[in-house]
Order: sequence, then C-alpha cells, then structure tokens
Amino acid sequence: MKKIFIFAVSVLFTQAAMAQKLDRSQKPKPGPAPAITFADPVIYKLSNGITVLVVENHKLPKVSASYSIDAGPITEGSKAGVIGLLGGMLNEGTVTKTKAQFDEAVDQMGAEVALTSGGGQVSALTRYFSNAFLLMADALRNPAFPEGSFDKLKSQSLTNLKSTERSTTAISGRVVNAISFGLKHPFGEFETAQSIQTITLEDIKVAYKKYVTPSRGYLTFVGDIKPEAAKALALKAFGDWRGSVLTFPVLDKVSNPAKTEVDVVDVPNAVQSELTVTNLIELPMSSPDYHAVLLANQILGGGADAKLFRNLREKHGFTYGAYSRTGSGRGQSTFSATASVRNEKVDSAVVEFLKEITIMRNERVSPEILQNAKNLYNGSFALGLENPARSAGFASNILINKLPKDFYRTYLQKLNAVTAADILRVSKKYFNHDNSRVVIVGQANQFLPGLKKTGFIIKEYDSYATPIVSK
Repeated sequence: MKKIFIFAVSVLFTQAAMAQKLDRSQKPKPGPAPAITFADPVIYKLSNGITVLVVENHKLPKVSASYSIDAGPITEGSKAGVIGLLGGMLNEGTVTKTKAQFDEAVDQMGAEVALTSGGGQVSALTRYFSNAFLLMADALRNPAFPEGSFDKLKSQSLTNLKSTERSTTAISGRVVNAISFGLKHPFGEFETAQSIQTITLEDIKVAYKKYVTPSRGYLTFVGDIKPEAAKALALKAFGDWRGSVLTFPVLDKVSNPAKTEVDVVDVPNAVQSELTVTNLIELPMSSPDYHAVLLANQILGGGADAKLFRNLREKHGFTYGAYSRTGSGRGQSTFSATASVRNEKVDSAVVEFLKEITIMRNERVSPEILQNAKNLYNGSFALGLENPARSAGFASNILINKLPKDFYRTYLQKLNAVTAADILRVSKKYFNHDNSRVVIVGQANQFLPGLKKTGFIIKEYDSYATPIVSK
C-alpha cells in the first residue's frame, strides 16, 4: 500500500512539473514532415494495351479491382448525355444474364460490382473475388443493351433535368463551364432535354464500340491477392479482348476574357445566388509550380481557416462558406472561387472575392499561414497512405501524366520547400484579377443595380448559357 501511495505522489509531482513548463499561450512548434514509405505495385502490360497494377495487402481477406479507360475529354455534340446513358446501360444485364439475374449473382457473394462508361469496379471477400471479377468483366465486355432498360434510363434522365431546371446550383454547374470553355468544347457542353430525346439505342451501341475498349486501359488490383494470380485472372477475363484504339484528344486552347466581366443568369425565384469567380489555367502535375499552387489555393480558399471563408463568412456573414479550387492535368482546367450568397449581398461579395485574390497576388503570406497550410498537407497526405489503393493510384498517375518515378516519394519534400515568394509568384500567374469571369446565377433584380455601379462589363445569359441580347 505504501509503494502505491509513493508512486501516485510521484506521478502527481511529474504532472505538475510538466504543467508548469507548458505555455498554453503559445502554439506548439510543428514537427518534421512525415517520412513517405509505401510499396510500389507490381505492373504488367497485356498485349491488348491494358496496364495491370497489383498492390498486395493481406491484412484482410478481401480484394478490390477497378478498370479505368483513359479516353480523355469526349465531345458529345448534339448527343450530349449519351456517355452518361451508356454508363447506366452497362449495369442493365449481359447477353447471358438479365439485370435481375446479374444482381442476384452479385448479392449471393456479398460482393459489390458497378460499371460506368469509363470502366468498372468490383470488391469481394477473397474466396468470392474471382467469380465477382469475372461478372464485372462480363458486364463490361458483353452488355445486353435491352430496349426496355434504355427507355427507362432515358425517361429518368429527362425527369432529373426537369426537377433541377430552376435550381441555381444546377444552372450554375453547367453555365460556368459553358461560358468559360464554350458550348462546343467537351468541358463546356451539357445535356439538355432536347439532346437526351434525340439519343437512340443505336447511339449507345456506337459509343460503346468506340470508347469501351482495352486501349488505354488500367486494371488495378488491391488486397489479398498475389501478383501472379491477379495477372492470370486479368488474362482470363480480358486477355482476348480487342477493341478500338484510342488516342488522347488534342483540344484547341481557349482564352480568358481580355477584361474581367460579370456574367449574369437571372433566376427570379432564387432565394440566394451562386457566385463563381473563375479563370482558365494550365497546370500539368509535372509543372514546377504544382506544389506551390496547391498551397496557394489552400491559403486562399481551401477550408474554414482560409482567407475567403474568414472574410465572407466570419467577417461579413454573406454566406455559410466560401472556397476555391484549382484544377490540374494534361489540358486546360480552371481556378475558381465559389460561394452561395444572399441575393442582396452579391455585389458586396464580388468585391470581397476580388479583394482577397488581389491580396494573394500582391502580398507575401506570413510564415505562420504558410506553415499551417504545409502542416495540413503533411498530415492529410500521410493519413491517406493508410489506404493501400493509394499507391496504385500513384503509379497510374505517374504513367498517365508522365511524371518522374519518385514524384510521390518526394511529394512532401517539394511541398515543404515552397516559400512565401513562390506563393506570391504562382498567385500572380494562376489567380487572375483583371481578366476573370464572375458568373452569378440568382435573382438579378436584387443585385444588378449594385453591380452596375462597380464599372465591370456585365453580360446576361439564359439558364443554358445563351447570350441575351438587349433590345
């Protein structure tokens, strides 16, 4: 009993001493960036063009696989919506199994199987995985395309479009890209009731033959499976598959406006407006600016601790949240800053958005703000490595984007080497102010009078991105 008492007293003294040394008025200093360690997948190349990636992980008796087709941007034109309907039709049964029979076979194994126009995915316990995988492959290679299912999915698409025709969120989702890229660009086009109605079952079959193919295909296995077994299964399911040869589309470059303009879509019943400040950028993952842009965006609008959120929500109360994002990839993408704003505060919100972007372009961020952004990426990147599928994703990204083999192993090293000067430089390069688009979808009579006083060029569009010519 005496020993227990002495131990308890010593613990209390130790805790008291630690409390005296701990200064809670000072934030603890960040630790070093976590070391990046992950296993490379085993990679095979099938003769028909499919790249197979295998990540072994035997902690659980489960395997997942996904097949993705790197077709790139697809221009649908007057048949906009055909690719979406194709994805739905691939889940409607095969030439040997009706949809009900196929779904029952999947359910009996407790598996998950889903198909899209860009590939498919499957997950099952190890003992059932081979059979589940062959079901996924069968659905991908031998779809039945029943007429009744086509009519059902087409009707559902039309109903969905009808239900969102007055939604500011849905309208903004299509017009922002349509105005930025143009209606004939694959990133700017969108489905309409008219385009859906013109699609036939034959259009679905033509799109299938053209885009669902082993060409530019990536097949990834993750989980309780040996590489040799995965390769054998891939050959059994896809080894004799042949199809059209895909080439990655080369698109014409689109320009930003010569001068910042405000593009307005009037939705008379809108309670609030969808506000987007956007400009086109080119940011391949191989760019030396890539990591600096990630951090710059995080500082500007990456979350609740970022500049836009603190300004538009915390300081002014214009919105529940304001955020920004930057795209990246092999072609043009966008930088955009967005918020849902009360109609009567839109003009003020536009001013504050552009103000924060201007500050990023003209002033160096503080060491503390920069370090906080780095800490967030350090933690989230390391946490993501707990998912074994991440290393397979890393490997396919390296292949698709032609990145250095050590891109992800040196990821945090490059991120933590970014300086405040780098943040300022890339903000000037990628976050436009003088040649941006400000797209507003909402009740125009609530904010147009105020916007006209700002001196911006103002253009009006309908809810399908067609310019409205003033009489």
